[in-house]
Amino acid sequence: MIGAALGKELALLARDRGTVISLFALPIVFIVVFGSMFKFGPDGDARRPVAVWAAPGDPRGAAVVTALDDAPGFRAVPAADAAAVRAQVAAEDAVAGLIVPPDFAPGAHPVELAIDLGQPLAVRAPLQGALTALVGRALLGAPPGAELAVVEARTPPGLSRPLDDITSFQVTVPGNAVLFGFFIALSVAMAFAEERRSGAWRRSLAAPVRRRTLLLAKLVPFFVIGLGQLGFLFGLGALAFGMRVAGSPLALVALSVLVVACAVALGLAFASLGGSEKQLGGVGSVVLLVMGLLGGCMLPRLVMPPLMQQLGLAVPHGWALDGYYAVLVRQGTGIVEIAPQLGGLAAFTTLFALFGAWRFRFER
Repeated sequence: MIGAALGKELALLARDRGTVISLFALPIVFIVVFGSMFKFGPDGDARRPVAVWAAPGDPRGAAVVTALDDAPGFRAVPAADAAAVRAQVAAEDAVAGLIVPPDFAPGAHPVELAIDLGQPLAVRAPLQGALTALVGRALLGAPPGAELAVVEARTPPGLSRPLDDITSFQVTVPGNAVLFGFFIALSVAMAFAEERRSGAWRRSLAAPVRRRTLLLAKLVPFFVIGLGQLGFLFGLGALAFGMRVAGSPLALVALSVLVVACAVALGLAFASLGGSEKQLGGVGSVVLLVMGLLGGCMLPRLVMPPLMQQLGLAVPHGWALDGYYAVLVRQGTGIVEIAPQLGGLAAFTTLFALFGAWRFRFER
C-alpha cells in the first residue's frame, strides 16, 4: 500500500507545478541571491573603497594609502580635499574616509575617520577597528607585519578547525535547504485537506487496512520527496556552488533524515488542526517563514543579537542549522559532535508527531 501511495503522490507532485517550483526551483533562486549577498570567506574579499586625504606632499598620507592598499579587503581612493572625503562617505561611494590633518598629533589632532555612526555596531565596529589599526601602524612607525609577531590567531581546544577558503555558500545552501525543506509540512497538510474535500480520504478509510497503516502510507511518500529535495539541493550546492563537506558525510545524512522527518511530523500536526486548503496555505506559510527567520535560515544566527540566538533554538530550524554549520564548516565533525543537534531535532519530531497523532481525526 505504501508503494502505491508513493506512486500516487509523486504523480500528483509532477502535475502540481506550483509545489515543484516551491520545493525545488525557488530554493535555487534564494541560494544564488543570498550566497551573493553574504560575505563569508574569499568570495567576500572584494576590496572596499576608503577615501583618503592628506596635505600635498605629506608623507603620512602616502603611508596611509600604502597601508590600505597592502591590506586585504581595502583600497585607497585619494580625494581632492577633506570635504570630498566626507562627501564620498555620505554618498556611500566609500565605506569610510580618512583625513590626515597637517598638524597630526596623537590625542591632540588625530586622524579623522569619516564613517556613518548610525550603522549597526556589528557592521561598523569591525570596519572601524581595522582602519584604526591600519592607520596606527602606518603613522606610528610599526613596520608592516609587526602585529603578526604580537598576536597569532589559533582555534582553541574543543573547537574543530574550520575549512580553509570557505565560501558564503557553505551557509546559504543549508539555510535555504532547511527553509524550503520544511515547506513539505505545508504540502502534507494541504494533501490531507484536499483528500477530505474531494472525498478520497473517506474512500481510503473503507479499505481493509488499519488506520495507523493508512496514516503512515500517507506520510511516507512525503518523507521520500523531502529526502529527494534535500539531496537535490545539497548535490547542486556541491556541484554548482562549490559547497564542501568538512565533516562526516554520514553525519550530514543523519542530520538531513531528521530534518525531513521533523518537517513531515510538523505537517501531520498542521493537518490535525483542520482547516481548508486556503486557510492552511495562508497561516501555514506565515508560520514556516517565521520559524525560518528565527532559526537563522535567512540571516545566520551567528550575527544575531544574543537574545535572538537563544530564541532560534525554540524552533527546529535553529538546531538543524547549527548541525549543518558544524558538518559543513568544521573539519572532523561526526555523529558524536552533532549529537545535541540530532537530539534537538529528534525531540521536535517526537513532539510534533505525538501532537499530530493525538489531535488527528480520521472522520471529519
